[in-house]
Amino acid sequence: MKTSVLFLCLLLLLSRPDEGNSAATAAKQSLNCAQIPQIALVPMGFTDAAMLHLLQTEISDFYNASVTITAKVEMPAAAWYAPRSRYRADTIIAILARSKQYAAYDKVIAITGKDISTTKGQYPDWGILGLGFCPGKSCVVSTRRLKKSATGAQHLQERTVKVALHELGHTFGIPHCANSSKCLMRDAEGTVKSVDAEEKYLCPRCRGMVK
Repeated sequence: MKTSVLFLCLLLLLSRPDEGNSAATAAKQSLNCAQIPQIALVPMGFTDAAMLHLLQTEISDFYNASVTITAKVEMPAAAWYAPRSRYRADTIIAILARSKQYAAYDKVIAITGKDISTTKGQYPDWGILGLGFCPGKSCVVSTRRLKKSATGAQHLQERTVKVALHELGHTFGIPHCANSSKCLMRDAEGTVKSVDAEEKYLCPRCRGMVK
């Protein structure tokens, strides 16, 4: 994956007419191109094509990344938490991170319609909207709780995009933000109301922390 991107970037640079660029400038352009993050968007038991393509576009634009929608996979049986009839997000993340199927990608984000959970403080199994480790390679987002009180398909899409960008932000090394009430990296504390209050925006501090 990265090799093909490098080849394409070099090909574009070599095919450009001479505009007085120095060798150093050309090398810098090649390096910047090579650093474009390669992100796998994994439908996990998820079939909403419109949502997938929207996420692909939004993630690509927000993080200046190349986003590939991969083949649909089923929810991993190892992540099933029978006592609450839902899936452990931390287990899903671990499975994605070590999967050879996504080894060529810098980041992996799974999208599912199933309920997901993780351990939170004194609660051994807490239902969540999404989860991403900071920093890390993979994250997961669920639309299950985002549907709550959503006024329609567009509202659900807006919420899902925000949570996806937020969880990917953690994988890029951005912790929760306390500097701006509108920053996308503000801790939503598991509520859709907080997600609605956020904007699709990274404050200068958080934008500067993207790794």
